[in-house]
Amino acid sequence: MQHFFKKSLGQHFLINKSILKKIVSLEDIKGKVVFEIGPGQGALTKEIIQKKPEKLILIEKDKNLIAYLFKLQEKFKDIISVIDDDILNINLEDLNYNKVKIISNLPYNIASTLIIKLIKNYNMIESMVLMVQKEVAERLSARVSTSSYSRLSVLIQLHAEVKKVFDVEPCNFNPRPKVESTVIKIIPFSNRKIHYDKLDNVLKISFRQRRKTIKNNLKTFFIDAEEKILKCDVDPNSRPQDLKPIDFVKLSKILI
Repeated sequence: MQHFFKKSLGQHFLINKSILKKIVSLEDIKGKVVFEIGPGQGALTKEIIQKKPEKLILIEKDKNLIAYLFKLQEKFKDIISVIDDDILNINLEDLNYNKVKIISNLPYNIASTLIIKLIKNYNMIESMVLMVQKEVAERLSARVSTSSYSRLSVLIQLHAEVKKVFDVEPCNFNPRPKVESTVIKIIPFSNRKIHYDKLDNVLKISFRQRRKTIKNNLKTFFIDAEEKILKCDVDPNSRPQDLKPIDFVKLSKILI
């Protein structure tokens, strides 16, 4: 089908069939419920169908692609359902699925925001295989005291195991992006008891100025911040990137 790519939607469609097959092979999806976010022209969709999922939910924002996706739905009406909406506007719990597997080439412009949204619903997600910008993959998997370690690193690593699987060169996409991409696998932990909103509040404040100490970032927003930081066995003069994920959990409990 002819399609005018929309830069505003971060559209870069993967066209290398061997890589499409490799992505789908990373998960056993036979008899499973699968979500694909931003299916585009259905290249990955067709590979997923070959693996015989019980249900495949396609979520697409681009109105120009919906008619084509509805034709796929008509062809595979017992398997495919199309949701014509922006994934960021959807409450995933309203879809009433459990133990979902997500396989997607994520739109570049919302990848980080979307992964944070997905991880907040980790109880309903069994696993995710996602194509993202290489920079995003490095932030997701970054270790303490590295330049890529960030709020995103902490949020994801406290809720899931993150693995970088393989990199994909720009030549494998249409249109060709300016950056490399990486396929990652995210496996949520079961029954992780963390107050997400408290944690995220502390993380946003902590990483707002990376060069400042954790004490200086937090004291503007919290009373007796230095004293409470010390109670968590954290050096108040540490930089935010030098704190382990569990340190931020302790801080969120005592500060809020």
